[in-house]
Amino acid sequence: MGDVYKSSRSPIIDCSSSIRKAVILCAGEGTRLRPLTEEVPKPLMHVGGKPLLGWNLEVLAAAGVTEVLINLHHKPEKIVAYVGDGARFGVSVQYFFEEELLGTAGALDVMRKYLPERFLVVYGDVVLDKFPFAKLFEFHHDKAGIGTVVLQETDRPEDCDIAELDREGRIIAWHPAPGDFRYGRWGNAAVYLLESRILSYLPPNSRWDFVQDLFPRAIAAGERLWGFISPVELLDIGTPERLATARRRHGG
Repeated sequence: MGDVYKSSRSPIIDCSSSIRKAVILCAGEGTRLRPLTEEVPKPLMHVGGKPLLGWNLEVLAAAGVTEVLINLHHKPEKIVAYVGDGARFGVSVQYFFEEELLGTAGALDVMRKYLPERFLVVYGDVVLDKFPFAKLFEFHHDKAGIGTVVLQETDRPEDCDIAELDREGRIIAWHPAPGDFRYGRWGNAAVYLLESRILSYLPPNSRWDFVQDLFPRAIAAGERLWGFISPVELLDIGTPERLATARRRHGG
């Protein structure tokens, strides 16, 4: 598959898994980062000395992922030019262009036939860094639900979706941003491990969101959706302030 792109800044995760496929959501316009994103899509913002998307592809490959599906909308040609076929990152990549934004879950509609097995979903503005995928895979296997959502304690419910958990750690309701702490402090960290059957709850040609639409529908049908509390902080670069924080922590 060619030489794997390596950097001394990027972690190599020692784990093995049967999770071969991952979806990276890269279609967003990055409106809160303008003017930075007027010419550069958010996943290509530099963190740790290189584009975030390259960092995350490297981390996923180290976790055992071999196939990555990427949705595109804003400045798609720049992402394709940077990633190419994915070989230099140790993965193969397929692209799915959205003429109009389809939502975080709606993006999976055209990917159905490529997702016949469990798969990861990662938002394109999350810094995966040292996230322990092996622990996530083990947790999901033990719980045997339709999906596992990575959660972390948040102090900003105004722009973070809050998951309400029962005593066993199962997600029983979602409280989309803007919100408050009435239902807890566990915020959506934007990394999911999902069974392929969750796609049966996604209507064709829908503009659906995971938190507002797909997850609530699966929960209402009696499916078990679990919350995995991340032992490390997963930063996102969705605002100039958080981008600056990520850069400070990772050396630029």
